[in-house]
Amino acid sequence: MKKHRYDIVEMSEIAPRAITEIQRLASALFARDSSAREQSITDLISLVSQHLKMIGDKRRFAAAIAVFFDAAFSCLQHNQLSRNSELYKFFIILNHLPVLENSPFYAQTLDILSRYFRKDPSIIKLFDRLQLLYLYTEIGNFEAAKTLAKELEKEVPETHLSFFTLYQICRFKVYDAISEVESKVEILLRITTKIYDTEGDECALFLMGRWLCSLEIIKGTPFYRALLCNLYDDIKGSQCLNAAMVGYELFSMDDRLISPDEKLCLYEELMEYKESVLNAQQLNSLHFFAGNYMSGKNENFRDSIQSFKSSNYFLHKCWERLIGISRYLRLHCNPVDYKLSVGFLDKLYLDLSHQTSMRNNSYVENLQTNFDKIEDLYREVGELSLRDALTGLRNRRYMENNLTQIVALAFRHNAPVSFAMMDIDHFKRVNDTLGHAAGDYVLQELSKKLLGTFRKSDIIIRYGGEEFLVVLFDIGPEKCMKMMQDLREDIQNQTFQYQRHSIRITISIGLSYEKLSTSGDCCELDRFVQNADAALYEAKAAGRNQVVINQKPENPA
Repeated sequence: MKKHRYDIVEMSEIAPRAITEIQRLASALFARDSSAREQSITDLISLVSQHLKMIGDKRRFAAAIAVFFDAAFSCLQHNQLSRNSELYKFFIILNHLPVLENSPFYAQTLDILSRYFRKDPSIIKLFDRLQLLYLYTEIGNFEAAKTLAKELEKEVPETHLSFFTLYQICRFKVYDAISEVESKVEILLRITTKIYDTEGDECALFLMGRWLCSLEIIKGTPFYRALLCNLYDDIKGSQCLNAAMVGYELFSMDDRLISPDEKLCLYEELMEYKESVLNAQQLNSLHFFAGNYMSGKNENFRDSIQSFKSSNYFLHKCWERLIGISRYLRLHCNPVDYKLSVGFLDKLYLDLSHQTSMRNNSYVENLQTNFDKIEDLYREVGELSLRDALTGLRNRRYMENNLTQIVALAFRHNAPVSFAMMDIDHFKRVNDTLGHAAGDYVLQELSKKLLGTFRKSDIIIRYGGEEFLVVLFDIGPEKCMKMMQDLREDIQNQTFQYQRHSIRITISIGLSYEKLSTSGDCCELDRFVQNADAALYEAKAAGRNQVVINQKPENPA
């Protein structure tokens, strides 16, 4: 965005004496004189209370808020900002809670909190309860949050600064929801000044920024845009968490305050940031806007398609996170609170469903508008829809749409067809031990192995999670059995190297040999696959790492 400095004081139209007093109170918050700071906190709470009684003049209240934050932000940028503290790294994780064992932030979270865990392993349970408290406030179950916050009041020591700050942020959100304004202001002022003393300007700026973004009375006013624009211009060069927070808040503003062209500039700038400073919902919104904007202007069609694809990816991550939240609540809530939380989750599911519909509708409209430009891409999209995204193999949709015709062709040429159903033995152990990324790597490498083993005329389908179906044409049962035994032994002897880990796997294979006798046989694909699946079941029941062929009685005819 083009830099334009706003004069908040001039915009406010407040009496100079009042402006001077507000600026003095803001400066005293971040002074080293503790007595002046304590008095400033008391005076600010009193000032907020007075304005609440005169809430009829909302513009004046919003102007006073703007002057306060303008002065506070100015104080927090005089010194060299530091982003090396553990708390600042912890703030990045807040955007991605809950942190589960399969989360990309799990190792980072353990690293940050390890010094607490080493001294007291029970602190892990406390972190779980704090995550639960945070999730209650996120989904809007503030009654449960209020109760849990009360239970945790004496359990969260100030010495565990990351936990203590997370706890205070949650308390702030609870008081905000139940309109206890003086209490929430006191919480924020005290935790912000405490963190300013111990962790530095950048952490304090993060809390002040979150506070500003929670104030509905100033949102939608020119003051809000002016404050954010000034702050973003000051810090965006660092591409840090605070810059991402402020930049995204600007991007999310109403179009009457931020134009679509300005939003596109913000999108381009935010795309240069590390992905970790923005969550899946934010990245989905950014990419969805870019796709919509470019297709609406009827230009950069390929870029708009890419943005829609990225939006779809992060929308999928949003669904995964919402499912993760549901599982987390089910594991850590009591039955009553979980039942109540489901109602709040339903609203989130509905919102995400609407986003999915909007994205799909916009994507379709984009395709329709640019139909003449996408004939070449259409074939590619059709091909991709018949392939598994992870392995590049054919998928179940291909089997349902194309395989019957291919088998019918084999019948006309009097060629037998064999079906081999394969499954990786104990594959869950790989995912549970090394993570899903390792499991995905094994699936990809195994798929390459299968592609290199079978003929181009054979069809290899990723049938399920770790199941593969191979359809072989014009090959006898003995030769097919030998081929499968050789493949099984090769895989048993192969080592998959993932990062620093050596992974060994085995597979079980079920075979079904089909000699098609009538044209009607071509329509019985499900039966053929079930025969192979039954043989696979026998192979697993017999101890795995085997090849079993389905033994059918000879046809009396």
